Amino acid sequence: MSGLILELQANALDGNARVSDLLRKALVVSKKLGIGEIERWISMELNGYDVVSEIPAYRNVRGEVKVWNPYHGWQPLNFSNPDIAEKFSNREIGQAVGELDSLLEDRGKGGLQVPFSQQAINYLMNAMEIPLQPSLHVPHTEIVGILDAVRNNILNWSLELEQKGVVGEGMTFSKEERNVAGQVTYQITNNIGNMHNSQLQQHSSSSSQSISVATDIQALRVLITELRIAASDLPLKRTEHEEFAAELSTLESQAGSPKPKRVLISESLKSARTILEGAAGNILASDLIAKITLFLQSIT
Repeated sequence: MSGLILELQANALDGNARVSDLLRKALVVSKKLGIGEIERWISMELNGYDVVSEIPAYRNVRGEVKVWNPYHGWQPLNFSNPDIAEKFSNREIGQAVGELDSLLEDRGKGGLQVPFSQQAINYLMNAMEIPLQPSLHVPHTEIVGILDAVRNNILNWSLELEQKGVVGEGMTFSKEERNVAGQVTYQITNNIGNMHNSQLQQHSSSSSQSISVATDIQALRVLITELRIAASDLPLKRTEHEEFAAELSTLESQAGSPKPKRVLISESLKSARTILEGAAGNILASDLIAKITLFLQSIT
């Protein structure tokens, strides 16, 4: 009987194997090796992401917003504001991998419908002359891309373990293998998503991720200024205003730092966006959400 690591690699290379089944085997490996961070990532992939800010970049899909016309079927929804169109054409998918597996199996290679939140539906329908039910239509390749990213992360992780001599025997690992795994396993979440202009040191748990591209920082400063000016006009609760102001302070600190951290900037912007989503029916808030989303896409 081969070790769990080699079995994991074989399953990751098998394009016919469901990614959800692959994740369950990876969960067994992470638990037996005592690798908490990998286990947490696997659990979120298996159970779904409850917190929007934790959804990795590879789970962002792009599609076309359409509305259901009872006489003509699905028709594209035209936006007068390109920033708003961009916001609603992109969606972070937090569903469990098992659901994504089933979506592909049920729908084949046709397009997939990704429903909007009720808040987003209300916003879109209120802006239409004739309110029609909207939905984001994405090609099946977007879902394939998510599943392939998960599969590749598991494969790379298992290869890393094998290179360090961690392969297991049957369903068990030696004490030495568990010790080695805890010392050398890189943080799998650092390898998630696109890393254009990235300075990430993938195999160092103490490395930091910095933005060194001047245009990114200049664009960030412009965005912070817009958010500051708009803050007092946003229909937020007092605690939300305070939280929003705290995130802006973090962003200003990073924008003025000689070595701004991409991760901190990204997380603060996502938190600010989550706060604004509570007022998504407000035109100003929706415009700011779109601008934050576009900036996040430019630095990932």
